[in-house]
Amino acid sequence: RGAAPARGAAGALPGATGKVAIVTGASAGIGLKTVEGMALSGRYRKIILAGRGEDKHRRALSGLRRTLSPSFDVELEHQPLDLGSLSSVRAFAGRFLAGGSALDALVLNAGVMAIPERRLTEDGFEYQIGVNHLGHFLLTNLLIDAMARAGSPTDPGRIIVLSSSAHQFPTALGRGDLADLQSSAAYQPWSAYGQSKLANLLFAYELDRRCQERGLPLAVNAVHPGVIRTGLWSSATAGGDPLAALLLGTASFVSEEEGARTSVILATRDRGKLSGKFWVSGRPQRSIDVDPLGGVPGPLRALLPGSLLPKFTSYDADTWAALWRESETLVGLRPG
Repeated sequence: RGAAPARGAAGALPGATGKVAIVTGASAGIGLKTVEGMALSGRYRKIILAGRGEDKHRRALSGLRRTLSPSFDVELEHQPLDLGSLSSVRAFAGRFLAGGSALDALVLNAGVMAIPERRLTEDGFEYQIGVNHLGHFLLTNLLIDAMARAGSPTDPGRIIVLSSSAHQFPTALGRGDLADLQSSAAYQPWSAYGQSKLANLLFAYELDRRCQERGLPLAVNAVHPGVIRTGLWSSATAGGDPLAALLLGTASFVSEEEGARTSVILATRDRGKLSGKFWVSGRPQRSIDVDPLGGVPGPLRALLPGSLLPKFTSYDADTWAALWRESETLVGLRPG
């Protein structure tokens, strides 16, 4: 379906022959630019664009065919995937695995942002946590054994998780509280978005920890691509959200090419062999870790209620593990 071969890869990297990648949300924006950069690297012989909408993917493939010169031999293919449907995720993974192909890179790029009204996925999850986190969580778990078989200690498989600086928004999850992952108590579009992006980040950290524990040859990293004026803003501004309007008026936007740059680096360069990092502008950076009472002496701190100035952190391994277990239950990988 939708194959668009472009020819001959001059200057392919050592060991590049036969490498296969999947990129979600690649019909436009930074996802499409990520596919373009990966194709131009010469590292991959096949890249699957996974997402909804056959027509828009056909247009994306036609544009890529025009962009890539005849010297690049890479097969580009669209396969349908709806991350808001666990059955669609399972069907996509089943088709891929049935083909017997190796999988060398998985770029979890698709996402939705700040949907004005609370809505649910096919499986009853709040839409942002469902699409941004749970769909990708299930997809990765279904494909991880195939990736582990393809990787090696010197050339690990690459799992790249698109998070966001919005993971820093104050949310219950940032305090280690998983009680309202579905944002049902009091839905706020940007809070729900920030929580989903924090879930992406914590998922990446826990997946890296588990891969290291099992000795799997996989490098797992999370990325903030920058603020890009893509189609995601259409949902964020649809309800006249004043915060969205403020961000549109004050944010320092980067181009789609710049937004894709870090993902392309991690998918194609030696830097992508590092693992368990949060990347911004091509470099690892610290993610959220704020303790307002960090400078308060222990005895005094013990007298203050924790709810007074709560700690917000992405480095609590217990929260990583708790989110993983809850996610397993929600997507049906663990009995409820």
